[in-house]
Amino acid sequence: MAIKRHVLVQKWMQDLLFDQDEMAKPIMGIADFDDAVCLQFDGVLVASTDGPYDKRLVMKSALIHAATDVVVKGALPLFSLDNLVGNESDLKEMLSSLAHQARKMNIPLLGGNTKIEDVNPTACVTVIGKLLIAEPIRDGTAKEGDAIAILGDPIWGAQAERIEKAKRLFAAWFASLDKVIINSSKDVTKGGLAAAVYEMQEKSGRIFNICDHSFHKTRNLDNFIVTLAEDELEKMSEIFKGYGCPIVRIGTVD
Repeated sequence: MAIKRHVLVQKWMQDLLFDQDEMAKPIMGIADFDDAVCLQFDGVLVASTDGPYDKRLVMKSALIHAATDVVVKGALPLFSLDNLVGNESDLKEMLSSLAHQARKMNIPLLGGNTKIEDVNPTACVTVIGKLLIAEPIRDGTAKEGDAIAILGDPIWGAQAERIEKAKRLFAAWFASLDKVIINSSKDVTKGGLAAAVYEMQEKSGRIFNICDHSFHKTRNLDNFIVTLAEDELEKMSEIFKGYGCPIVRIGTVD
């Protein structure tokens, strides 16, 4: 019974994730299905764990939500790990969805942990990334006179729509990192825009004067809020335009 529950169950998981190694080229990965993942690395790591997500969100975009915490700091996601709980049927559905998101976003899912139990199905997702710039972009370093802007569409809708919105946002963001000076940044997740603005104000000791109130204040947008000089915003807007990704100036830092 113990072998079936803790060892043999891994076979369908390995089969489902086998192609993830092709993205990451790990030294030790899904093909090994060992106790840990091993990858060659040279640089500065940026890591974040998010969740637990309920099954509804896992089936849409949980991996994307977990990745935004890493991307918004200026890092390229290298791979992800999961932690799943639920009955076997729920686990198969959730893992299939996460694997699909991993392929579409090029964030390989290389392992994790599962607990087969007849409880409400949930998942936690960890994303590990490599910093692409000299220093991570912090959420508490806004400067007086900065423009405040929202980057990208809210990542809402069906799974395919969420993936396409996230891909456009990530592509435009990465194209901007070495061309635009961004003073502070944060993903708009738990607590929505109201919570993100509050936290950025408190940490920076500045007042965020919001003049565009068209965005939902408390719902997760899962896109980015940034502060930067007006001329830097102009440069970023041109880059984002080329990727079909919107930027909306919503205020000024006082």
